[in-house]
Parts: sequence; C-alpha cells; structure tokens
Amino acid sequence: MPIAALPWMLAGALAAAHAQAPAGGGRFDPPQDQLSPQQRARIDEQLARNVARLRHEGKLAPVAPFPLPLQGGLQWPLRAAAGQTDPAYHGISNFVDLDPAYPDALLDWNCGERTYDLDDGYNHGGIDLFLWPFAWLRMDQQAVDIVAAAPGTIIGKTDGNDDRSCPDHYSADWNAVYVQHGDGSVAWYGHMKKFSLTSKPVGASVAVGEFLGKVGSAGFSTGPHLHFENHSAVSNYTVLEPYHGSCNAPASLWAVQRPYYDSAINKLATHSAPPLFPSPNCPNPVAETPNFSDHFQPGATAYFVAYYRDQLAQQVTSYALLRPNGTVYSAWTHKMADSTSDPYYAAAYWYWYFVLPGNAPSGLWHFRATYEGVTYSHGFYVGDVIFANGFDG
Repeated sequence: MPIAALPWMLAGALAAAHAQAPAGGGRFDPPQDQLSPQQRARIDEQLARNVARLRHEGKLAPVAPFPLPLQGGLQWPLRAAAGQTDPAYHGISNFVDLDPAYPDALLDWNCGERTYDLDDGYNHGGIDLFLWPFAWLRMDQQAVDIVAAAPGTIIGKTDGNDDRSCPDHYSADWNAVYVQHGDGSVAWYGHMKKFSLTSKPVGASVAVGEFLGKVGSAGFSTGPHLHFENHSAVSNYTVLEPYHGSCNAPASLWAVQRPYYDSAINKLATHSAPPLFPSPNCPNPVAETPNFSDHFQPGATAYFVAYYRDQLAQQVTSYALLRPNGTVYSAWTHKMADSTSDPYYAAAYWYWYFVLPGNAPSGLWHFRATYEGVTYSHGFYVGDVIFANGFDG
C-alpha cells in the first residue's frame, strides 16, 4: 500500500538527507526464452546449406584448415536509436549455462547461477539482453537497435514471425540474423521485431556496429529482448561464452568486458501517477502505461521514480529534489535491503510521491540521484512556465 505523502519542508530551508522507504515499486521479472532441439537443428541445417552455397558462389571464403584465434573485440550488440536520451535501456537476465548437467545444475562464467536450464534438457546457450524499463513500449517505438558485434558475412535471416510472444503464447519461430566472422565463428541475433531486419541479403558483408534489426519478442520468448549467442563454427556447433571469469577460463572475447553486476540507473522520471506494468500481460500483450509528466502545478501530487538494473541489496542511492535556483528542497536515501530481503534484482524500480506546496517556486526543478558513484538528473517544471517556443509548458 502506498504510504502517505511526506510533508514538505518550509520554503527556504535546506533539507538533510534521511533514509526514506519508497511508496511502491520493487522487482521486475525479465524475460526468458527457449530454442527447441528441433529449431536448433533446423537453424544449423539452414546455415550449413547457406555456407556451402556462398562458398560455391565465391561470396564466403573457406575457413583456414588450421585453428584461427577466436573472433575477439566484440562490441556491445545493442544501441539506442536516434532521439533516445535515457542513460540506459537494457539489462542482462541470463548468461550461458556452462554446467552440462540437467536439470537445474546452473553455472555462469562468474560461478554464479544467472542462467537456467531449458525444458527440453538443453542448457541456455546465449546471453539475454532485455529492454528496461517499459520493454513493450520501447519495442513498439523501435527505440533500441541490434547491431553487429563484429564484422562478418550474413549467412542466414529469418523474418515475418509474430513479434509479440509472451508466456504460453508463442509464435512458431523467431526472427533472427546470423553473421559468420572471419574465423568461422557465428553470432546469432534472435527474437527480432518483425520486418525490422536489415535489407542486406544473405551473403552481404556487415561492419562492426552496423544495423541488423530491432529488439522484439518473436519465437519462444516471454518478452522483448535480444538473445545473443555465439558458436565456434557452423559445422562444430560449440557454444561460446564471450565473458571470461573464474568459471570460464578462455580469454574474454569482448573489446571491453562489462562487470558481472553492471549496476546502474537506466532511467529517472517524474510521473503524474505510478507507472503501470500490466500483469499478466498475455496473450496479446499491450504496452505499459508510464504516466510520465514533466510539468506540475503547485499543489499537485508528483511521483519520482528510479529504474535500476543489477541492483544489489546494500547499495545506497542518495536522492534530492532541487529548486530552480539549485538549492536542495528535499533529500533522502534508500537501499534495496530496507525494502526487501532479496539480495539482487536484475531489474527494479522504486517510487516516492510528494504533494507540491502551494507556494512552490515556478521554473525548472531537478530530480537527482547518485548511485554507485554516478549522478543522474531529470528536469521537470513547476508552475506556468513560458518556453522558448512561446507556448505555456
């Protein structure tokens, strides 16, 4: 239940930071996926057939008979589309399961269990990069691009499958692009948004960072995300985990390997009401209702929300609301351990709300948060503010 709005301090007074429980929020469960043995067999057969044809046509060089160094220097396979201004837009829910035992013998590259076994006796073979927050809304807005992590040749494409898969309501197949690198290794980019794939045909070259498609939820997927999977070669089919760690000895294949817990705030926002995440949101999932608002009148209720990825229980966030003149109007702190006994959330959000005083100064205010050494800020307006375009904002 939401707690009552806290009284605001007298105008002109500076606020001292104090621990304050949120009015609501909590964990967000990120999506999962599954590729059946039959689907994997079809993909493997398709790619092997395409590779043979492309080599016959001289569009793909044969792999050297001696072992080549594995394709390294992988770049991040996601990027924000033009016009997106949030600090970040994704999280990682699962890594490759490196424990061959089944069921539920889980092992990721850092000796943790951020992975899962599939229902058919297979291990999870890729990295799941989910959209957060407002995954369905971001998908519908085509806000996140999938890009090539390394240069190579397109050796397969699948498109046209429904991209609104959700639990127990899956499309027959996913939409995907498959890129072979110079060493013969292959990257799979799966669950793409329908009809968003690059127009380049099978056999065309792509550069690192080149657009491949948009994030979607096609195939056996419970929500919008990219399944990024790497193989040593089409004919070998050995799954590669590009992260290096205590339980994965090979050198990292990333140009810059991100930490196991990549803790950050993906978004700070102000709202006219709490954000709504429909649950259950299946079948025919609808976009979430953010209730964003960046303009409030004195006396209105304003909601202040922080959206996290990889939040750990003991990490402290310092929040502040700043008046237009830069002075602190209210300040508080929060750590996840004060709201839950869970040690870690792949995705979480927390919100507070206040009734703005009747004499709140007009102008551009700021909602600020400092978390893990990084300060984030979101601007919002109070009162009748005249913008540069002449309209009353």
